Amino acid sequence: MPPRSTLSQPVINLFLENFVLIFVAIDPIGLLPIFAPFTKGLTKQEVRQLTLRSGFTAFFVLLAFWCFGTTILHYMGISIDSFKIIGGLFLIVIAYQMLFENRQEQRQGTMDEAMRDQALSSLATFPIAIPLISGPGAIAITMLMAEKSSTSLEHSVIGFMPILLVLIMAAVSLWTSSKVAKALPKPVIGAIQRVFGLLLGALAIEFVIDGIKTTFGLG
Repeated sequence: MPPRSTLSQPVINLFLENFVLIFVAIDPIGLLPIFAPFTKGLTKQEVRQLTLRSGFTAFFVLLAFWCFGTTILHYMGISIDSFKIIGGLFLIVIAYQMLFENRQEQRQGTMDEAMRDQALSSLATFPIAIPLISGPGAIAITMLMAEKSSTSLEHSVIGFMPILLVLIMAAVSLWTSSKVAKALPKPVIGAIQRVFGLLLGALAIEFVIDGIKTTFGLG
């Protein structure tokens, strides 16, 4: 039997890589100042309901794409390699927005519009769960992670765990947003976003290169 370390190391690498990908895609730290206006003035009971509903909605959205995303692509005649290319390009755009803080402004605009047009009872679904938490970037990453983690049941479970962990972090961000956003300086949030933006850009380019290699049979 191979040494235990040789069996566990690929699993650890899978977990860490998936965690970085989904953490950057959802960006629970960057969501803190965006969530703050939603919870300002609400009672603890209302914040609890908003957090639970948003968290479960985002979880089931990403779980559905984890389980059936590849099947959906198959019936639409789209290969996973093509999805890797377009998904990688899309994530490069997100990385660019994170580096230059455009993403934060776009999310803020989404929030402002929703606060004018939507009642509190519907905010948990839109725009908090969709698209602020489980947005296009998170969905694209989830499908790519699912394809990469489908080699065994163990890899599937370990591969999905970062999604659950980051969703819990996003829920905590929503729960504590009104207090934490005031205490955490904006330059700190900006610095963290830029660091993870660089990581996301590098990983996104790897997706594009891998998709092109497979599609055109290169190396």
